Parts: sequence; structure tokens; C-alpha cells
Amino acid sequence: MRSKIVPISNVARLAEAGEALLSRTPGMPGMGLCFGPSGRGKTTAVAWLATRQNGVFVRALATSTPTSMLETICRELNIASRGRVAQTVEAIVGKLAETGRPLFVDEADYVVEQKRLVDTLRDLHDLSSVPVILIGMAGIDRRISSSPQLSGRISQWVEFAPCSEVDARVLARELCEVSVADDLVDMLHARAAGSVRNIVVGLGRIEQFARSRSLASVAAADWPRGQDFFLGNAPQAVKQRLQAVG
Repeated sequence: MRSKIVPISNVARLAEAGEALLSRTPGMPGMGLCFGPSGRGKTTAVAWLATRQNGVFVRALATSTPTSMLETICRELNIASRGRVAQTVEAIVGKLAETGRPLFVDEADYVVEQKRLVDTLRDLHDLSSVPVILIGMAGIDRRISSSPQLSGRISQWVEFAPCSEVDARVLARELCEVSVADDLVDMLHARAAGSVRNIVVGLGRIEQFARSRSLASVAAADWPRGQDFFLGNAPQAVKQRLQAVG
């Protein structure tokens, strides 16, 4: 399997939103939200965009506080945190404004649970004028919508949709080092419940299967009837739970 970011539809929409935030008219809101269920490829896609835009990528934790979040951002910016929160915010704002680097915050569900964290990120956005992109799970959009002070600053809402059959075929073509026929990709897609993660795992198993039999190409007729794409011989209850969360 090749290791690369494939420009499937969710990735393309995220890239478009990221570019819109960077090139927005001065004074326009510059926050973005990327959201969707686990397995849709959000974190991987956003990490790619952050690298592409020379962004600052941090991850919120269940234990995050404004101080710990600011210290993490300081480390990513390679600057020293100050003794007081206000001074640290000032230092970060100065560095972000100087460099124009967008700020990406993964696991933002932890952020929206704490007003002080939300206010801290709003301050970084308002004072530096750089894009701030939040990444969260399905449902975070509804929670943010109930906060006009935050939702009013978000101009790009990118929901990661289920992986389509077209996307699955593109992933197979770009990632697999053996040829995988469309009928087998479509079978995998039907069982993946829209999860990019599941499709990539399944493609890895298909490629392993083909290589173990010295096959340069593999189709649905070659795949053993009833063989799982994802978890091999794991208990059925485990398979059902993992496929349900996709």
C-alpha cells in the first residue's frame, strides 16, 4: 500500500475551505469547522492541510485548560510561554500575525465544553486575524450553533460525508500496488459503512491477499466467500461494534 493523501471529495472540500479562509476579505470571519463521525478521515486530511499551509496543528485533551492549550501552541510556534495567560496570548498573537500561519485544533469537542477555552481561541482569532480551524466529531456543529459568539465567527463549515463508491475506487487506484477490480471495491464499500478508515484497512487486506497468491489483480470472484475485509477472525460482536462506529 502506498502512503499518500488521496484527494477524495472530503479532502477536496476541506482544501477549498482552507483556501477560502486564507484568502478571505479583511474583516470577514476567519474560523472554520471540520466535523463528522469517527473514521471519515478528518484528522488525516486536516493534518495534510496544516502541513500544506504551514499551519500550527494542536490537539485538545480532556484535561486541557487555557494555560495548557496556550503552552502547546507556544511549543508549536517555537516561542516561550509567559508567566501570565494574558502575556502568553499576546506573544502567540504576535507570532501568528507575523507569520500568518493558520491554527488547527483537533478534538475540538473538548474545547466547546469549556467557555474559557472557547474564549481563548476566539481571542487568538480576533487579535491575530489568522484562520482558526476546529476539528470535531458529529454533533459539534449543533453545540457550536447554540453559541452565537462562536458560530458567528465560523465562515466555513465542512461536514465529512460518507465515503462514496467513486471515492472508494479512487482510493483503490491510488493506494493499492495491485489492481483491484471495481466489483471488489464496490463490495468493500458496501460493507465499510461510509468509513474511509474501514476502506483503507480493507484495501490493505485485499492487497495482502493478492500478494500471498502472487496475483497482479484481484476481483470479487477471487475474494473468498464470507471472508471479512476488516478484522480477520475477530469475534463477530467486536466486528459489529467497530463497523457500527465506522
